[in-house]
Amino acid sequence: MEKVIVIVLKNGHRVVWEQAEWSDYAYVGKAFIVKNGNDWVGIYNFDSIISVIVKEK
Repeated sequence: MEKVIVIVLKNGHRVVWEQAEWSDYAYVGKAFIVKNGNDWVGIYNFDSIISVIVKEK
């Protein structure tokens, strides 16, 4: 099954990462990081996030 990451931000924006765009994710300190291989492709400060959901598409 293909998964997506949905990040809802306090400013009202919603970010959706499709499975082809990421390979892993991590919580590091006060940040949520989206990774693709060895590259960090998205970094979000927890102070700006309402929710992070990883779900099957």
